[in-house]
Order: sequence, then structure tokens, then C-alpha cells
Amino acid sequence: MEFANINDTMRAAKEENKRFVPLFGTDNFRSWILYFLPGDHTDMHYHMSPETFLVLQGKASVKGLKGEERTIEKNEIVFFGAKDYYQITNVGTEPLVLVGNRSEAFGGAHVTAKEHS
Repeated sequence: MEFANINDTMRAAKEENKRFVPLFGTDNFRSWILYFLPGDHTDMHYHMSPETFLVLQGKASVKGLKGEERTIEKNEIVFFGAKDYYQITNVGTEPLVLVGNRSEAFGGAHVTAKEHS
């Protein structure tokens, strides 16, 4: 059994200027924090396993490869199936903090739209 304090993790991400902070990881599951300053974003990409993101703070634009887009805010969660392309952007004025979970070990495939085309 493992535990993590999200407030401590958020504080460490801010103080150490880290966008990615691992929480837990096994052979078939991983959980982490993303900490994006306003305007920061991921590339358009997908993973081989399903994934979720829960917004703890801030506001994010979530875009799909075909142009679909939705804004999510605190206490909203988004689910991506395996090979669902997405891009997440902090569109707010404060840091965006997300908790991510995926059913694969750290270091799994990260396929960008550029690599696929």
C-alpha cells in the first residue's frame, strides 16, 4: 500500500519547476501529477493504454486530432481510450494541476501526430 499527499506534490512541482511528478508506478499502472503554467501544453499525441486526467486546479482546453475541443475545470475528469489523440493546454490564468492515471508502466509509448502522419 502506498500513499501520496497531493498538496505536498503540487508544492514540490511549483518550487522545483517540474511539469511532471510521478506518484505511483507498477508494471501495469502509473499515476502522476502534471503542473502547467498558463499557456503550457502537451503535444498532440496518444498512448497505447486508456488514460484519465482529473483537474485539481485551473482550466484546460482538451483538443482531439479532428478539431474537437472542450474546456475542463477543477473537479472534472477526462477519459481517453487507447490510441485517442489529444492535446491539453492550460488556458487559465493560474497553474493547471492534473492527476493522470494510465494502465501501463512509466516509459510507455508516446506517439505524436507528427510521428503517425
